Amino acid sequence: MTVHRRIIRTVIALIFVLPILGTRLGGQERAAGGDVVMSAMSDELNRSMSELRLKDLEKPYFVQYVVVDEEEYAGQATFGAITAWNRVKQRVLHVQVRVGDYELDNSEFFAGRGESSTAQLVQAPTDNDYRALRRSLWLATDSAYKQSVEILARKRAFLQNKFQDDQPPDFSKEAATQSVKARQDLEIDTEDLKQRLRRWSRLFQEFPEIQGSRIGLVVRLTHRYMMNSEGTRILQPALLVMVEAEASAQASDGMQISQSIPFYAKSFDALPSSKDIEISIRQMAEELKGVRSASVLKEDYSGPVLLTGSASPDFFARILAPNLTGQRGPMSDRGPQIARTSELLDRMNRPVLPVSMSVYDDPAMQRFGKEPLIGYYDVDDQGVPAQRVSLVDAGILTDLLMARRPISGHLQSNGHGRSGYPGRETAQISNLVISTSQGKSYEELKQELIRLCREERLSYGIVIKTLSQITSGILPVLAYKVNVEDGQEEMIRGINPAGFPVRSLRHIQAAGNEMVVANRLMGASGAETPVSVVAPPVLLEEMEWKRASGAQQRPAILTPPN
Repeated sequence: MTVHRRIIRTVIALIFVLPILGTRLGGQERAAGGDVVMSAMSDELNRSMSELRLKDLEKPYFVQYVVVDEEEYAGQATFGAITAWNRVKQRVLHVQVRVGDYELDNSEFFAGRGESSTAQLVQAPTDNDYRALRRSLWLATDSAYKQSVEILARKRAFLQNKFQDDQPPDFSKEAATQSVKARQDLEIDTEDLKQRLRRWSRLFQEFPEIQGSRIGLVVRLTHRYMMNSEGTRILQPALLVMVEAEASAQASDGMQISQSIPFYAKSFDALPSSKDIEISIRQMAEELKGVRSASVLKEDYSGPVLLTGSASPDFFARILAPNLTGQRGPMSDRGPQIARTSELLDRMNRPVLPVSMSVYDDPAMQRFGKEPLIGYYDVDDQGVPAQRVSLVDAGILTDLLMARRPISGHLQSNGHGRSGYPGRETAQISNLVISTSQGKSYEELKQELIRLCREERLSYGIVIKTLSQITSGILPVLAYKVNVEDGQEEMIRGINPAGFPVRSLRHIQAAGNEMVVANRLMGASGAETPVSVVAPPVLLEEMEWKRASGAQQRPAILTPPN
């Protein structure tokens, strides 16, 4: 999702975000007892647990309140001019009510045409008015409870006539967490930020080949309150700064090409300097200019591929990361249980990568070497303390990332329930590291690529250095043909992936000795979470690529205006 699209998102589409250029954080620590939001949540939670009940129906066994305060500055510029600048301040509350017990409750069940729900998500007063907050919590709790008892009745009726294997619990019981941090204040020099946007976007004027461009900036400070009937009490501030540069051009044959680069950070010190951002933007424009004049692949390709640079961590983020989670699908009265998300659930304690490779996820890491990471946190979005998880050891899948929806063999959360949208938490990565014990240099990997191509009787191999950040798939931006005879690299464009199954990763032929860090936003649109992926270059035994096909729009008739 681009910054431009995030600016016009719906008012309750929440993303966790961070700090930037010219921002300053301050604020005095406030005790939980003196915080109006915490007081309102605590008092209404106690009342709900003691008094909320419909006649002859069950009381809630679990109630949770989440309040998200968000303050955001967002802007964009193109070719030196500001095209948008917005400031948003909002507060939403999410009320979750579970009826039944941990083994079987009203969650994760599609009944009729609607999805089961344990929760209500509503806008809340932005003023710290105790009575107004209590009223909002009361109404949302009442609505969520009535819906929950109805869904549980339907779910039990459905299960009465169904034979099922032993099912894991619907919800994991976790120890209470206490983590109340100081609130922070966001003070921004808006004129300085606008000047930076103008200066960065003006760089594209140096490249007449570029038809469209945009520099987007988002600075968002989020305070997430959480309180539940298990005793968890949390207040977590999160500041995220996002700077994204996008550009597009058109080749002489009409093919549209585009590229983007993101810069994400959780502190001003961790963000690249303004000069470094300018250098990166200019480099991106030069690369786009080169792709515009690159040759087009004339035939489909099936053979060895070397992923290097940022293409490697982006590849693992999109192919491996979603399959390292133990996310269990919901039930439905319209058919069988909805498919689980991971394709590796049946390969526990079996090879999924070469024996030389291992994988772990560590939410506590704030840096990898000298590179800052953005995936770190203390407590996940379900109130469970973050945990380091070893996922693949010497090629063998040993564990999965878990939220609070258990699966067989994994009955507890390991602190990876995450989402930028309250109530949609799923098991997700934080700081994912893919390592190798047998790293090779780029030249060694390139020679290995050529050797594999000779064995396959191919005249060239393919090296991919950058994947598109605009699309979610593995669409190459910077791709090269490597001539088998002399090793020369020739830039190409217009190749599209034909699919790559995650199980093919066990046939990786070699890995590099340089670890590349990619800070990214991942997750469903409007609910992205900050993550970091660290990976070496990898040589894949075989990937299939399709040449570009179909009619292209004719290039512009006139040259760009001066």
